[in-house]
Amino acid sequence: MRLYRLLLAAAIITAATPTVAGSAPPRVTIVYTNSLNGNLDYCRCPSDPKGGLVKRATEIEAIRKTHENVILLDTGDFLTIDGDPLLARHVLDAYRVIGYDALLPGDQEFSAGTNFFIAHSKGLPLVAANLQVMKGGAWTYAFPRSLLIERGGVKIGLTGVISPAAFRYYPKKVTEGIRVLEASSAALEEAAALRKRGAELVILLSHSGFEADLELEKTTRGVDVIVGGHSQTLVKEPHRGRSAVVVQAGANGAHIGILELALPPGGPRVLKNSFRTPDEHRPADDPRIRRIIERYNAELKSRYEKARPK
Repeated sequence: MRLYRLLLAAAIITAATPTVAGSAPPRVTIVYTNSLNGNLDYCRCPSDPKGGLVKRATEIEAIRKTHENVILLDTGDFLTIDGDPLLARHVLDAYRVIGYDALLPGDQEFSAGTNFFIAHSKGLPLVAANLQVMKGGAWTYAFPRSLLIERGGVKIGLTGVISPAAFRYYPKKVTEGIRVLEASSAALEEAAALRKRGAELVILLSHSGFEADLELEKTTRGVDVIVGGHSQTLVKEPHRGRSAVVVQAGANGAHIGILELALPPGGPRVLKNSFRTPDEHRPADDPRIRRIIERYNAELKSRYEKARPK
C-alpha cells in the first residue's frame, strides 16, 4: 500500500509539472516611435493633440511595467527640419533620459550639420548600417551598424537603414559630408551577420517611408520586423509580408506603437499591435523631461533678451 501511494504521488507531480516542449514560447514587446519633429512639450492643438516627449516618457514607463521584455526603438526625425541647435540639444538630452535601446537617425537629425549631430548625440544607442561620414579624408561608418541585446533569454539583433532619397531636397552644406549606401544590400548583409552572432529575432529600423519598406521587405531575408519612419504613416494593422512584419507610428510623435510578439521555434508570431496616444491631459508629465523643458525655455528666453535691441 505504501509503495502504491508513493507511485501515485510521483505520477501526480509529473503530470502537474510542464515539460519544456509544452512550455509557452518567450514573448517580447517592441515599443516604437518615429517623427517626433522636435515636440518636447505637449501641444494644445484641438485638431491634432500631441503629448510630446514630456507625456511620452511617462507612458513608456507605464508600458515597461505592464509588458514583457520591452524593446524601445525610434526610427528618426526626432529633431526639427530647420536644424535649431538649442532645441536639438534638449531633445537629445530627453532621449537619453527615456532610455531607448536603439535609435536610427533620419535626415532631419543632420539639419544643424553632421558634426553637430555626431558631437551632441554621444552616449545614445544610434545604429545605421548604410550611413557613412567623411573622417580624416576617408569614408567611415557614422555609427555602429548593428546592436545585439537580450530580453528574457532571447538574443535580439537591431540594425537600421536610411533611404538615400531622404536627403534629396537638402542643400549641399548638409549632404556633402554624408554618404548613404544602398539600403537593401546593407540590411541583408547586417541581418546575416546578426544571425551568425546568435540573434533569434532581427529587427530592422528603416527611415525610408512605408512604400519603400514594403519593397525592402521583399528583398531582405533574415529580418523579422521592419519598424519604419520618414513617411509619417500610421500603420494601424501591421503589414505581414513573406518574411517580415512592417509597422510605423504616424506623425509628430502623437502615437506610441506597441507590437507584442511570441517567439515559437518556427518564427515570430504577432499577438497584438496597439497604440498609446498621450495628449495634453494624460498621462502626467514626466518630471525629468519637464525639468529639461524648463531649462530649454530659460535658455531660449536668455537668448532673446540678449538679442533684443538696447
